[in-house]
Amino acid sequence: MYFVNKEQLNTKLNYLQQLLTDYPQQKQNHYAFERIAQMLIEASVDIGNMIIDGFILRDPGNYKDVIDILELEGVISKETQQYINKTVEVRKQFVHYYDELNATELIPIFDESVQYYQHFITEVLQFLESENVPITAFGQKGE
Repeated sequence: MYFVNKEQLNTKLNYLQQLLTDYPQQKQNHYAFERIAQMLIEASVDIGNMIIDGFILRDPGNYKDVIDILELEGVISKETQQYINKTVEVRKQFVHYYDELNATELIPIFDESVQYYQHFITEVLQFLESENVPITAFGQKGE
């Protein structure tokens, strides 16, 4: 292990958890859905990049690579990787084609994947625990 900024990682995990909490109530507001959906992708990739950088894992070339590396290195399960990558694949629509976005078509993809974002948090925490990086999604252990 090289270095993992536990405070920053904790903040991002908490943010991801809050997005998951807000998603069911907010998804019918298309603007709220767009923001939450995009931030689910961004936060999980940021967390993935922090882990990849901290443990000097492979160098990702794009967003999908980040999630793939996490699975290949045993941080997340294959199933979690597959469902999160389904959402990563539509990121471009949020970023570049936001004026043409049809949230009604995208909501089912995220409805199906939300539970895997929760798995992502759990699996990341389990990995960090196994690597002796004592952190939880609700603060560092011992606080």
